[in-house]
Amino acid sequence: MQGLVHAGNILARTGRWQSWSTGPRMDNEAWVFTPMSIIPFAGRWPFNTRYAANLAYKSCYPSIHTIYRDSGFSEPDVIWTANPGSSALKSLFPDARLVFQVVDYYPAFSGSSIREIEKNDYQIADHILVIGETLKNYIINDHGIDASKITVLGQGVFTDNYKGDIPIPDDIADLPGPLAVWVGVIDKCDPEMFRAAAVKLKELGGNLIMIGPGSEWADKLGREYDNVYLLGLRTPEQVPAYLLHADLGLMLYDQSRQDIYKGQNPLKLYEYAAAGLPILSTHHDEYAYINAPVIAINDKNEVAGSIEKALDSKQTMKEAALAFVAERSWNSIYLRAKQQIDRVLQNRVV
Repeated sequence: MQGLVHAGNILARTGRWQSWSTGPRMDNEAWVFTPMSIIPFAGRWPFNTRYAANLAYKSCYPSIHTIYRDSGFSEPDVIWTANPGSSALKSLFPDARLVFQVVDYYPAFSGSSIREIEKNDYQIADHILVIGETLKNYIINDHGIDASKITVLGQGVFTDNYKGDIPIPDDIADLPGPLAVWVGVIDKCDPEMFRAAAVKLKELGGNLIMIGPGSEWADKLGREYDNVYLLGLRTPEQVPAYLLHADLGLMLYDQSRQDIYKGQNPLKLYEYAAAGLPILSTHHDEYAYINAPVIAINDKNEVAGSIEKALDSKQTMKEAALAFVAERSWNSIYLRAKQQIDRVLQNRVV
């Protein structure tokens, strides 16, 4: 199940409305559907409470029970979910075990009201999977959940997507290097650090490639510097080609919005590393727990020197990056998750 939509999402064509409009379907041997809730679970009171979340899941039309029954599957043994508030599914399928996956520090995006919802989710869950030690510590310290109930999965990457003879994309084929690349939501970037990167790359005769949805500050940067290329969106299948033919990966996040990055274990780190890129990054709390193959910096004044250092150490950093992702494929992450879920099922009281 791909979350919920409500009437507002459908009218505005936001959220998961496209998945809802497609209807229930088989996709890669999985039954995929997005229910529409009559009562919205949304960002403002009274629709941002755990009671609203519970009612949202119970007020779907047609009901989740009906859609599930029509899929031809039997009642679920496991509810494996990552949406805050979705522990309400346990009341719909009381015999199922609930495994909750935590992929972000949700208060940074949804405000303090999400804490009550989180606490309820984590208390109800039979087990919790998290993407990093930072989030594990948050759940233990802020929500009082026992550590034995939590498994750190980490993050992963489809390493096979970065193997073989992958040609350089046409839109960067004629650009002189060094090529530095960002892939992701550009609004998450630190504008001043990227300005410093554009200046240094121009001095070196190189170019800055930015892939992701547009941003006003980035558009302005592109007008000011002729070595800044804003390519817009690319599919996940297209991205490896850009990374494999770049010289440097940039993970320079907006330093004025630290709460948003609290608890992050960025996927970008693993994708850049799978491409063997030297990586220049702002700090993340999770770096205290993983041997991240990055040059970590604090402010724009460190950008120029760190670019030189990364390029000078390109081969050494490539070796460190590839070693870092060697045991971090999504296949290995999934197997670890499945092993934990199997243990949860073995402990089920029948």
